[in-house]
Amino acid sequence: MEIERSELNSLKVRDFSLVVHFESGRYENERLLKDCEESLCDYNIVESTANFVSLKENNKRLIDLMETQKAIDEDLFILAEALLSKLENQEVLSNYRDWISYFNKFLRAELDANTWFKAQRAVYNKIANKLVNYAESEKEYILELEKALKNIKMTLYQYEVLILLKLKSNIEFHGDVRQTKTQAQDKLDSFPKDMQIFKNPLQQLFSSLDALMPYQQNK
Repeated sequence: MEIERSELNSLKVRDFSLVVHFESGRYENERLLKDCEESLCDYNIVESTANFVSLKENNKRLIDLMETQKAIDEDLFILAEALLSKLENQEVLSNYRDWISYFNKFLRAELDANTWFKAQRAVYNKIANKLVNYAESEKEYILELEKALKNIKMTLYQYEVLILLKLKSNIEFHGDVRQTKTQAQDKLDSFPKDMQIFKNPLQQLFSSLDALMPYQQNK
């Protein structure tokens, strides 16, 4: 949030400065209008002309200030949208990181301990380091993981995306322990637009979770 806070402070400074200049320009307009009236009453054409020119220039400055204010308002709107989006994303991370861990507990039972450990290490290493492929020494274990995933109708890619989501979550974000599986699934209907890449793998997670724990009450 530091970047957003800095940007907000910058906009506040710009806005305050704008208000000061606008107030000054408004008072100047009132003075010039009064001078115009007086010079017209005195039939002083030269002074009247000069006052009208000054009034026109001051009005232009006021219009420019209003345009600047409009730009600041637009920037504030963009910042507000960005903050809302960030909060939505944080909520997603909070809601689903624990479900991924829960899913992993059941998936782990489908592989022997050594294969699970090495497959998990390979997946996390690939995602965390943004690697394109697995190392040759890892492929044997990844193949076993892929077979286990296939049995519950999940692809390796979907699983990798879920791990990416888990890695993106912060340790301070914990899902509501009172949240039921159905509640978590229902929240997918209002998933943030810029998090859509995670929606399908999460839907598959819940479907596959049913296959992993068919005899347990998970609703």
